[in-house]
Amino acid sequence: MAITDIPEYVEASPGDLIRSSDWNSVQQQARNGIRTHQHSRVSGAPVNDGDTQDSAQQISTVEIADGAVVTAKLAASAVTLDKIAPNAVGTDQLINGSVKVGKLAFSTVQSGSANLIPGEEEEQLVQTGAPNTKTTIYFPTLVITSTTGGAGTQSEVKGDIIYRQTVGASTIDVYIRLKNSGLATANVVWFVLTFAS
Repeated sequence: MAITDIPEYVEASPGDLIRSSDWNSVQQQARNGIRTHQHSRVSGAPVNDGDTQDSAQQISTVEIADGAVVTAKLAASAVTLDKIAPNAVGTDQLINGSVKVGKLAFSTVQSGSANLIPGEEEEQLVQTGAPNTKTTIYFPTLVITSTTGGAGTQSEVKGDIIYRQTVGASTIDVYIRLKNSGLATANVVWFVLTFAS
C-alpha cells in the first residue's frame, strides 16, 4: 500500500519552520483520526489513499477471540436486522428453551363457533384453495364457553385440522373437525392460527 498519496494533516516543504501551532494541529488531527476511525471498508475493496476519511477494512470473525463478545458488551438494540447475514441464525445458534410463547407471533386464518350436542361431530371451513406447499402450519385452538345438560355431566370437545384435495388439483381445502365426546351440550368458539409472516 502506497503512503505517498495519503494527504498530510499539515503540509510542509523542505526548509519550513515547524511552528508550535503546526505541531499541535498535527497532534489534534491524529487523535481525532483515531477517535473517528472506522472499519467500514468491505473486505477486498481497494484502499483509496487520496480519501480524507480513513476507512479500514471490516473486522473479520478470525480477528475476534472466541468468547470475547459477551452480553454485557452489546448495547440495547445494537444488533439490528441489517447486521445479521441471511440464514446466519439457525437452530444450532438458539439455546434450548430460549424461544417462548411471548416471542412467537400468530395470525388468525379463520374463526367460528358451534353448538355441539353429546356425540355430535361437525366440520367447518377454514380455508379454500390453500397452496399445497407445506408453507402454512395450522394450529387449531378452541374454548368451551358454556355447557348444558344433566347434573354432573360434562362436555368433552376436541378440534382437528382436516385437509382435502381433489385428484389433479394443486391446492387443498382446510377444515376444522369438532367432536363432542361428552354427555353435555357444548357451546364452542374456535380459532385456527398460523405463524405471522
